[in-house]
Amino acid sequence: MPQNKNLSYIEKRRSIRIRRTKLLSKTENIEYKIASTTKEIEQALKLVTQQYISVGLHKTDSNLRLTKYHLLPESKVFIAIKKRPNNQEEVIGTLTFINDSLMGLPMEEIYREKIERLRITGLQLSEVIGLAVSPSVSALHNNIVMYLFKICLQYAQLSQVNDLLCSVTKKHIGFYQELLLFKPIGELSPYSYANGLSIQGHRLNLKQADKEYKSVYSGMEFDADLHRFFFTETREFDRPFGKGHAMTPDQMRYFIETRTQLLSSLSNKDKSILRQEFSAQEKVFAY
Repeated sequence: MPQNKNLSYIEKRRSIRIRRTKLLSKTENIEYKIASTTKEIEQALKLVTQQYISVGLHKTDSNLRLTKYHLLPESKVFIAIKKRPNNQEEVIGTLTFINDSLMGLPMEEIYREKIERLRITGLQLSEVIGLAVSPSVSALHNNIVMYLFKICLQYAQLSQVNDLLCSVTKKHIGFYQELLLFKPIGELSPYSYANGLSIQGHRLNLKQADKEYKSVYSGMEFDADLHRFFFTETREFDRPFGKGHAMTPDQMRYFIETRTQLLSSLSNKDKSILRQEFSAQEKVFAY
């Protein structure tokens, strides 16, 4: 490894160590999983909608923040559930994993050529959207984000994904680049999925990230070993293996007909792609 690269890793370690946190502390009475029930999915979408409205990323008069990409059978909504003493459960954190498909990825609206160049090299791409944490657990915000990314990265590796993409507002670029080691793939640009606000596309190549996280974070003297947390299986941090399930036809009808107006905005091409994707998984799309 070139000397200047060694120095950059040393400086990275120093900058992160200065701001020590309890990022990896275990969160009590919180379960991290793939949403499966209608209630879990709806609570997750409500949380994203409310939080995105609060920061200007979603129109105040809009329906639930559901995209056509959520309907794809390989899309997964990851959630953090707080277990209350009265046995009630509340979704307090969420992010959604979108696997590349015939429908493409949301970010292609502004980075089509860049993403296509990655795709034609044979890389399996996916995109993370809809990250939100409830204000009721603001003290644990970054902690919950790290655990959600943990299970998302586990799932991505299980799915043979090479690159994880995400769109980031200017306010959060530092967190993604400096702490999570994402690399920018373009300039800040206005984005319709961000209610017209500017975002910057980012990319995390998982094979390269495994090496970089080890160089930056691993070591007995380092207080937050994100390499072990994200890339090494331990009993403490594992989630149950499995790919979850696609939305059922009943769930789809509920979300695109009753809870949103998404059905009316689906093009014939979108519907055709959804039929093909579900047919590949021996499911029937009813529209």
